[in-house]
Amino acid sequence: MIESNKLNVLTVELILEENKQLDNYCHARGGLTMTIMLELRSIRGLRAHPIKERWILSGNSRILHVLSEDILTANVFGTLKNLDPKVWLVSFLRDACHLSKDEFPCLYEEDNFSEFNVSLWLDLDKPPPKLEGPTQADVFVETKNAALLFECKGLAPLQKRGSTDKHIQDQRCWWDQAVRDIVRGYAYAKRHLVGKDFFFVVLSMSEKEKTFSQYENWIRLKEQVEGRMTKDPELRNVFPADSIDEICKKLSNQIRWVKWSDLKESLKKCSFEEYGEFRSQSRFRDDLVDYLGLKINLWTKALDLRPHERMTRISQVPRNKS
Repeated sequence: MIESNKLNVLTVELILEENKQLDNYCHARGGLTMTIMLELRSIRGLRAHPIKERWILSGNSRILHVLSEDILTANVFGTLKNLDPKVWLVSFLRDACHLSKDEFPCLYEEDNFSEFNVSLWLDLDKPPPKLEGPTQADVFVETKNAALLFECKGLAPLQKRGSTDKHIQDQRCWWDQAVRDIVRGYAYAKRHLVGKDFFFVVLSMSEKEKTFSQYENWIRLKEQVEGRMTKDPELRNVFPADSIDEICKKLSNQIRWVKWSDLKESLKKCSFEEYGEFRSQSRFRDDLVDYLGLKINLWTKALDLRPHERMTRISQVPRNKS
């Protein structure tokens, strides 16, 4: 039997063969699929990359940066998309996001997972020309009753004020990353996923930021939306005047800041109904728990670096974020 702390390469190859969509993990990202194999496995078993070694190596070749948010996102959700959402997603929503069954029963209804899809780096609807560029969801999860947008962060904080279009220099057209994801994500769900409740989750290595927490106050969210309508009239159809208060109250209650360590702990609680020696889902879960443990440790060491050294490290991380 293969030890649980080593990735079952045979299983990876079988799933890669059965599900060609796995090859879309790093589309236009310059990465490789299933790089978790390169980061977990070595001759000596599990390995963690020390912060002084910034690259994931294949032989003697530097191929990927160890602090890449995109690689972390692809490895974790590219694996989770193939596991039973009735197990891992329910555990994550309940234990990490604290979205209770009493308050959000739609998430726990028996048929909620009769539909399940995970998209990585999904392009949301573009706003009117000359306003800003497109917004991209790091991870977008759809079930029968819900749409969940994940913003996946490592060391970098949420953008406090910025534009998604480098050609737009007018700062009146800029807004922070949290509210942009909330509004654009909700608008996308309302237009294309009618009847599904929208949730926004930030997955981060760090503690909750004020840039995010201000929108737990629905009035602040409403102020941002109303201010945006003067530049983006299309939002008036998404946030009608007679229901904007109700919508913003609901949205402000459906946003969560979750740490990667919370995801790891929720996965540890998962129990897949599998029998026999070859328990592929449980083994993938074990690998992810080990992988997240190694990455969390690595990023924690990076956070503990002196400020000037940390900024040097961050500047060396390849970035292609919206």
